[in-house]
Amino acid sequence: MDIVLGSIRENRYVEPKEIIFREFCDDWMSKAKAVLKPKTWVSYQSTLKTWITPKFGDWPICDINRASVKAFKDGLLANRELGRKSVKNVLILLRRLFEEAIDREYIAANPARKLPQDVPSDESADATEAAMPTPEEVVRTFAELPMTYQVLLATAAVTGFRRAELLGLAWDDVDCLNGSIRIRRTLQRIPKKLLAGGEFRKVERIGETGLALVAPKSKKARRSVELPPKLAVLLMALRDRQKESASTFVFQNEIGAPIDPDSVYDVLYAAQDKAGARRFGLHGLRHLYSSLLVANKVDVKFSQARLGHASAMTTLNIYSHEMTKHGHEYAAAIEAAFPFVSNLLAEGSVEVQSQRNVN
Repeated sequence: MDIVLGSIRENRYVEPKEIIFREFCDDWMSKAKAVLKPKTWVSYQSTLKTWITPKFGDWPICDINRASVKAFKDGLLANRELGRKSVKNVLILLRRLFEEAIDREYIAANPARKLPQDVPSDESADATEAAMPTPEEVVRTFAELPMTYQVLLATAAVTGFRRAELLGLAWDDVDCLNGSIRIRRTLQRIPKKLLAGGEFRKVERIGETGLALVAPKSKKARRSVELPPKLAVLLMALRDRQKESASTFVFQNEIGAPIDPDSVYDVLYAAQDKAGARRFGLHGLRHLYSSLLVANKVDVKFSQARLGHASAMTTLNIYSHEMTKHGHEYAAAIEAAFPFVSNLLAEGSVEVQSQRNVN
């Protein structure tokens, strides 16, 4: 009531309209393809179908009040099969929908305001986090992988890149001369029916497949990081093996196509089982990379810049667009935890010519 009375006093009051919530959601989702990434759109569509429209779909949007939304939230929290993070995601989407309804002047106030912050944290969240391997487990896994996946694993370990960022790397992104590697795009698997219409912006479909190149997760995720010298040797050795390939992707399959994100873990887990290591994913390497930065007393905000997180905006603006002497020192220190190239050189697997190319 305070919000409505305030809007009347400030001449911002909007008379509620008899719009059915389901129809409003369908219209918003159809137009959202121009602004959302495909995976986000699919996630929203699933959330609407599973949780939101079964509850509110047939309601006039102006009849959905805060009491009904809080009751909806309590019902979600009571569902033992639904994690706290999932509940929060449902409420965030609901709040976003009501904000759009306000912009369209269908309602005067948002009945879902501040509700996501009311969701208690999940005390068991740590148990479901991606397993963080030890450097020794990473090295043992590395020894059991084919070369392309060896370089993929090594790059993940010493840069902290996300899986989609790694698989979206092109050779133009690798600058061995200046010792840097940049993230400009990500590789994602998307339902073909969503790609066929070409309705999503800044999405580059790869042939007729379900793979597409998409902009990074956030503006801060578009970044450059230092390329350690031994990793540069590995990358150049991989490049030498691909001389006959016309593909621009750093990580290719046997026919030169980008590696499917869904196939990475089949190869990785098989190698881990063979090596007697715990199973871990590329996100686990991201956690390990972050821990190694902390162990080397790297400033937290500097770490956030290298990981491509969206927080700590002021400091990130200073560091995210430059390679620094300290950055190269940190990169070398992290690389020292993984004797990938040293082992391969001892086995004769990486040619000395690759080192010359880097130098």
